[in-house]
Amino acid sequence: MINEEILITGIEYKVRKLIEVNNFLKKENDRLLLENQLSSKKITELNNIIEENQKDLFKFTLANTIEIEFGVDEGSKRINSLIEEIDKCIEVLSE
Repeated sequence: MINEEILITGIEYKVRKLIEVNNFLKKENDRLLLENQLSSKKITELNNIIEENQKDLFKFTLANTIEIEFGVDEGSKRINSLIEEIDKCIEVLSE
């Protein structure tokens, strides 16, 4: 009878330990899921920033190329001419 009680007590102890480990792992899993979500959001934000920076770099490179090839005044005139042409195309397309 004493051996059975010792076995039962041992089993109860092991079950309690397993429950504690299970609870800890659930909390750790929830924490990691939240961390994963935050990291994914941060990655998306950083990718958006990279895209914007690449667009800005392209604009600056294009402006610099035009400036070197045509000079500041002629480059500005050509850019303004292109903007006017684009505006006209937008007007035609919106009609």
